[in-house]
Order: sequence, then structure tokens, then C-alpha cells
Amino acid sequence: MVGALLHGLAVLDMFTRDRPVIGIAEVSRQLGVHRSTASRLAATLAAAGYLEPAGEQGRYRLAAKLSLLGEIAAAGNELREAALPPLRDLVSRLGETGHLGVLDGTEAVTVAVVDGWQTVRMHSWVGKRSPAHCSSMGKALLAGLSQEEVIARYPDTALPARTANTITTRDQLLRCLAAARDQGYATDREELEPHLCCVAAPVFGRDGAVVASVSVSGPASRLLDGAVVAALAAEVRATARQVATRLGTP
Repeated sequence: MVGALLHGLAVLDMFTRDRPVIGIAEVSRQLGVHRSTASRLAATLAAAGYLEPAGEQGRYRLAAKLSLLGEIAAAGNELREAALPPLRDLVSRLGETGHLGVLDGTEAVTVAVVDGWQTVRMHSWVGKRSPAHCSSMGKALLAGLSQEEVIARYPDTALPARTANTITTRDQLLRCLAAARDQGYATDREELEPHLCCVAAPVFGRDGAVVASVSVSGPASRLLDGAVVAALAAEVRATARQVATRLGTP
């Protein structure tokens, strides 16, 4: 535990609807710290964009950055609530593990998981991060960006390899993303991990942008065959459309 961080969070917790402005003296008294320490805590939070001065010297209110974080948290909850029922239905039909992911820079972040019922299946967890260029979830998300946006995220033309099948150049990635846009889904054929295959489709938001991706993952022994992949892709795309509809996407 980081004491200074806990103190900083405790300062934020002091704000309520009935107490929108707080002074250094109140912080010092409630946290049991010296006034100079309270002043440094508030100044640090202000420099980071979480607080802003409120009129009199030594008094602060919450800054707009916290509103943005609140919107992100609310959107994430809305996304999970919209995705989980269709994702559970998908997994119940296929038996493979289902995921919901979002893009963070060049990583696909898992925000929801439904475990499959097959004896041999993939095990995953919420919060898992995977390189976007070699995961089906990540490629489905990257395919929603323009070529210029993809290049901005990958300024180096060489990409790190996870397996012998991983895409290792930016040009290969751009071609792969173009194919994913055309066919409406992306695949991972043992590119992230040996013996693991995945199929993912994008989830479109109300404004037409890709906001998430839905995927199923399982062993290559079941998911490597082309006909199986095509059948899974149809199921995953249908599920992604259901999630989008639940989000209010036209």
C-alpha cells in the first residue's frame, strides 16, 4: 500500500454533493496530517488535473478530469451490461470461452469473460491485456481505425513476435486489418499463444465507431479448420450485432 496515494484518494473521498468545496484546514484535520502536507496533497492533485482552485486561496473543488473518468466508467458498465446476455448465449451454443474487449493503445483489454463448457477450453480473466496485433479481439478493434490512426499507434515497422505465426511487420498488419474490414471479423491462428485460436467481430457504437469486440477462443485442434472458423465467425458477428443493438446502435 502506498501511503501518499491513499491520502490523495482520501482527499477526493471528502467531496460530496453537500460539500463541493474543501479547504486545506479541513483536509489537515480529517486526514490527521500537518497543514503543509495537506497543502502538498491538494497541490499535487491539482497539478494532475483532479482538483482546481475554488476562489479563496487554499480551497479546492473537483476538476473536469474526474467527470471524464466517470463517463468512461459508466460507459464500461453499460458495455458489459449490454454484452453479457448475448455473450452467455453464444458460449452456451458453442462451448468455447467468450470475451468482450476494448482497445487501449496497442493492447486489447478483456472487460468481460464467459467461460466455455468444453472440457479442454481457454481460461481467461477480466483485465487481461494482449498485444492487439496478434489477438483476434485486438485486430477487430484496430480494424475500426483508419490507416493513419493505426500507423500512429505503431510508429515502428517491426512488431514483436509471440509465436512463429505472429504478424511481425506493420505492412502485414495493415493488410490483415483490411481483410478483417472486408470480411467483418478477425482471426488469431496461434499468433498469440501456441495451440490457441480465436475469432472476433467488432461491436459498433451509436456513432458508428468500433467500441469493443466480441470473441470466442479455444484449442487449435477444434478451431483451426477453415469451415469451423467460418461458422464461428457467423455466430460471433451475430452476437456483436446483438450487443450493438442493446447499446442503441442503429
